[in-house]
Amino acid sequence: MGLILTCNAGSTNTKLAAFDRQTLEIKGHTVAHGAAEEIAWIHSIGDVDNIDVVGHRVVHGGHIFIRPQRITKDVLRQLKDFIPLAPLHQPAALRLIEESQKLYPHIPHVACFDTAFHHTMPEIECRIPLPSHYHQQGVQRYGFHGLSYQHVANTLPKIAGDKAQGRIIAAHLGGGASACAMTGLKSVASTMGFSTLDGLMMSTRCGVLDPGVIFHLLKELGMTVSAVEQLLYKESGLLGVSGISADMRALRASDKPEAREAVALYCHLAARQIAGLLPAIGGLDALVFTGGIGENDDFVRNAIAQALHWIGDFSVYVIPADEERVIAESCQAGIFR
Repeated sequence: MGLILTCNAGSTNTKLAAFDRQTLEIKGHTVAHGAAEEIAWIHSIGDVDNIDVVGHRVVHGGHIFIRPQRITKDVLRQLKDFIPLAPLHQPAALRLIEESQKLYPHIPHVACFDTAFHHTMPEIECRIPLPSHYHQQGVQRYGFHGLSYQHVANTLPKIAGDKAQGRIIAAHLGGGASACAMTGLKSVASTMGFSTLDGLMMSTRCGVLDPGVIFHLLKELGMTVSAVEQLLYKESGLLGVSGISADMRALRASDKPEAREAVALYCHLAARQIAGLLPAIGGLDALVFTGGIGENDDFVRNAIAQALHWIGDFSVYVIPADEERVIAESCQAGIFR
């Protein structure tokens, strides 16, 4: 039995892993920065005969792809249409898909979508209050970090028992950040909507923003569209507020007031966004933290949980993110067309 290779291309690096296809034991992993490192590591795993299938994390599958999908030329073409909806992540994933298809042209390549987990959201959670024809053209709330939330859904019953089937909010706090409300371990609402800019304050992204700010930047301050995009995706969030760093670890270690302000705002806005999910599930039985910050920073976890104490009693769990395992499980099960 051969290997499953998983490729999780992010905006700044790529997580690569290889799993034994039969047992799903991890055989190796790395974090690569740039194509040269990625290709060198893939070659180090072994020749094409050792790899049976390559699974890729793809952030945006639109309303078309709601389950893992074997990547064909037509599928790849459709995924390129979603680049404007996820400009930080989609191009990196598509580049790695094309490179790995060149290396391994005769085995299945499978796309696993962050948006797919949220296809269970009810229609009212997907609508954006614009004229209906925009909705029909795909302008709707999608939700993201779906592979991470799928891992939470797979893991929570093992540690929470029957409570896992109840009213759950999972918060993925990493470089990107979002929260997802679940009942019956299915997504019913998400803080991220049409794009990966929405919802919680993030490392370099602003989160939810009054659209009037954008008009002001364009009309009154004379910024170009590309400059505004750069600002909102790469120069805001923790980095923008602090003026110091996008890394929560650096800010938490700093005694500068700007760092403290950025951390406080991050926690405050996270709690506010999480609270905004409550009407979708009617209360809270458990709050789950995942992602790099969510897993490792107890100060941030406690600050958010404390800000939500008025809800009543709820359990708090920490589940380390493992998107690669979710990809590998999909490839092992062959749940793709």
